[in-house]
Formats: sequence, C-alpha cells, structure tokens
Amino acid sequence: MTFRKTAVATLAGLSPLFAEFLLGDQYLAGPPEAGRQLAMFAMFVTLYDAGAVLIREVARRMNRGWPTILALSVAYGVAEEGLLTQTLFNPHYLGLDLLKPAYIPWLGIGGQWTVYVVTLHVVWSIATPIAIAEAFFGRTPWLRRPGLWVWGCVLLVGCAATFFVSYQLGHFLAAPAQLIGVFLVAAGLVFAALRLTATPKPVRGNGWIGFAVGLIASTVFQLVMKANLPPWPTVAVMLALEAAVVGYAIRVRPPAISLAAGATATYGWVGLLTAVDAGLAATVEQSVLVAGAFVLVVAACSRRRTPHCR
Repeated sequence: MTFRKTAVATLAGLSPLFAEFLLGDQYLAGPPEAGRQLAMFAMFVTLYDAGAVLIREVARRMNRGWPTILALSVAYGVAEEGLLTQTLFNPHYLGLDLLKPAYIPWLGIGGQWTVYVVTLHVVWSIATPIAIAEAFFGRTPWLRRPGLWVWGCVLLVGCAATFFVSYQLGHFLAAPAQLIGVFLVAAGLVFAALRLTATPKPVRGNGWIGFAVGLIASTVFQLVMKANLPPWPTVAVMLALEAAVVGYAIRVRPPAISLAAGATATYGWVGLLTAVDAGLAATVEQSVLVAGAFVLVVAACSRRRTPHCR
C-alpha cells in the first residue's frame, strides 16, 4: 500500500473508532454483541471516515489550516445532528429527553445538547483523528481528483444510511423550517471556512502543557455535562472551555497532536465508565481498545511530522 493510501486508510479507520467506539456508545444498548458492533462500524465508516477525509483533504488542498478544518467540522456536526439523525430537534430520540435542558422554543432545540453534541463531532470525530493521522503522515494532500469523487460518493451513502436508520428508530422528521435553517447554517459555515486563511506559523508551545490543557479542558467539559447542574450555566461553562482552548491554541501554538492526546485520554475514561455498566466482557473489550488508542497516540507524538501548527 502506498504512502498516500496508508495515510487515508489510517484516518478513515480512526474517525469512526474515536467517534463511537472509544466513547463506548456501542455499549449503550447493553453487553457487546459482535454482529451488532460490526454493523455499527460499517455504517459509521461510510459517514465519519468520509467526512474526516474530505474535510482534511479540502483544507489541505486549498492550503488552509486548522481554522478551516474546525469550521468545516462544526458544519459537519450541525448537518449530521440536524439533518440526518435530527437529534437537535427530536425531543425523544432513543427514548432520551435531550432537548429539555436549556430549551430554546423558537428554534425547537436544546441549547445544552446542541453545544455538547456538535463539540463531540468537532473535537473527537474529526479534529483528533486528523491530528493523529497528520502526526504520522504530514499535511500534504493524500487524494487525487478521482479519490475525492470516490470519497464523496461514500459520504453520500453514509448520509443516506444514517438518515434511514435514524428515521426507522423513531419515525421522526423535523419541521421544514428547521431543516432549511440547519442547511443554511451548515452551508454558511462551509462558505466561511473556505474563506479563512492562515499563514504557516512554527509550533512553539510545549507538548506536555498542550496535553494537560487538552486533558483538563475535555475532562471538565464531560464532567459538567454529566453533573446535575443548571442547564444554562452548564452551557456557559462548556462554551467558556472551548473559547479558552481556542485562545490558548492561537496564542501559544502547541503541537496539534498534544491537544488531541489529551482529548483521547478523556474519551478513554468516559468509554470505560460506559463499558463497566455493560458488564465484564464490555469492560475487557473497552480496556483493550483504550490501551490501543494510547499506544497509537504515544507513537504519533514520537513520530510527529508536523513542523507547523496552523
């Protein structure tokens, strides 16, 4: 397998693995079942990996940096949760009351859930896998034009499958105005992302401090969401944490992999807690997965091929 194909395959595998499996979502329905997990992974591969690959490739082919990647990731999160799974509008998705905390009636969304789930996609579904893959393979584009078309088709298949499965689970469809609004927001974010420019700047921040910032910020983010706190203060804390990390990254310019390593550690303990609730087999399986993720991150940090953080 060539260097470029290996790079794309690495990112394609990491995105669904981090987005759903490292988080422990495969255990939400109970003990691990190999067939169900394989089916989940196959569906998520067509959605998450195609999204991550295309976001990274578009940004790098246009000589854009992390601001563009993050803005495109926000658009991806808004589109997935608003148009495909529609958890932003479904008040009883999977039997959960997601919209009640910090509910905004005129939008029909829950402020707390919206900030939380979009952040999950930005940080863990897209940005962290990209940072790890680029630590191994660098920033140069990995796909040629035919590859872009192929991955675009894969993404369309993933979107259709995700919408179909989500609809079958709850038979819910958001109001036309809500769907149009989400589409316009996502399109606006894509337009803004492609207008962003970034001058390459050398990394100057300490990697260990970057790891600590990523770990502490992402851990507090998860803890405040799990704590029984008033909704709007929770939203304020989550947004403040995000602003603080972005400000730190802009000012200090740490290695991107250091922040990703901290976020990975947080998902590790979150996934383990979910697995423990599902039983011994799930705990053992998740422990192996977390250990593998840590080994991968350590290897990525030691082989970092990214001389600039932009």
